[in-house]
Amino acid sequence: MAKKLVWLAVLVVVAIIIFGVMGRDSSTGPIKIGLVAPMTGDTGFFGPQVKAAADYQLKKINDAAGDDGQKFELVYEDGKCAGSEAVNAFQKLTDIDGVKLVIGGICSSETLAMSPLANEKQIVLVSQASSNPKIEEEGPYTFSLSYSDSIVGEQLAKTAANGGKKIAIITEQNDFNIGIHDIFVEAMKSYPDVAIVSDETFSKGSSDFRGVLAKVKATTPDVLVLNPNPGTTAENLLKQLAEMKTWNGYKLYSQFAYLGDSSREAVGDFAEGMVIIDAPTVINPDFLAAVVAIEAEGVSTKDLGSYYTASTMDAVTLATTLAGQYENDPVKMQAALSTGSFTGFLGDIKFEGSNFVKFDKSGMYVVTEGKAVLQ
Repeated sequence: MAKKLVWLAVLVVVAIIIFGVMGRDSSTGPIKIGLVAPMTGDTGFFGPQVKAAADYQLKKINDAAGDDGQKFELVYEDGKCAGSEAVNAFQKLTDIDGVKLVIGGICSSETLAMSPLANEKQIVLVSQASSNPKIEEEGPYTFSLSYSDSIVGEQLAKTAANGGKKIAIITEQNDFNIGIHDIFVEAMKSYPDVAIVSDETFSKGSSDFRGVLAKVKATTPDVLVLNPNPGTTAENLLKQLAEMKTWNGYKLYSQFAYLGDSSREAVGDFAEGMVIIDAPTVINPDFLAAVVAIEAEGVSTKDLGSYYTASTMDAVTLATTLAGQYENDPVKMQAALSTGSFTGFLGDIKFEGSNFVKFDKSGMYVVTEGKAVLQ
């Protein structure tokens, strides 16, 4: 029995040593980098698109390293756009796979749930898409390449105020949408001649919106702001709105949930003229060529959109650059990311001690002949 215990102790020590060097020492193989994104669930359509963009960029980086250079490997986990699932994914990546840098999440709920663990374990967390303003308070190891909802919410309020005097907003109860809602409502105070006549919310993942829509209709708004999470929920909300044939005379406004043209396909020309506020389109020629190459492999990133496709690819470049240059040391990687300046498809990328990348412009799109067209 004693011998068995000794051998067990030896095996545990060996396992600790192995996991301790995984993703750190290039002589043992590629450096592992984690990536958390919704692979299943209502927003699961983002997963394959994120993976296609990330894999494309990683292959370019590994190919450029040559036979003798440092190689990298992406380890994917499903965050399901849910905090609890993202925590499980993060713990698996860090405790079992031994990663020191995690890309993700896509949804703010994922990132906000993982952030406390990132700070506790000193794991660098780089989201390419999470935008809730609370991320700015999440500690030194959390970063986002997304625009903050403060920018989108303020621009959405300004644009909606120009569209009419009576505003209604319908919001899903999750971190991404509540973030936009709170900024929007606060920003509307700057327009005293405009009133929010209806401010309705619905539970995350709801499927029946007829009651909420009827309440909003009764207030006869000039402008209707739809603020759901992307995916099935957003599509159902728009379809049920389109079914209310006797309700018209209002202008439609929204955010990223309806930027992908497929999100509006089911309602035909009902969404013509919808105004969508989100990050601007990326027009870097090298990026556009990369998108063509990705689509040639059979995966479209149209739902992810140009900005978040570019930010995903830039996140991979950032992660591999930092891991290679600083030998996958998370403390050194955090310091470099916080104070340094990098160049990517998004342009100059710098945080200057903040959690959000330093950009200050949003994009306005108008649905024209079924396409979201940047103005």
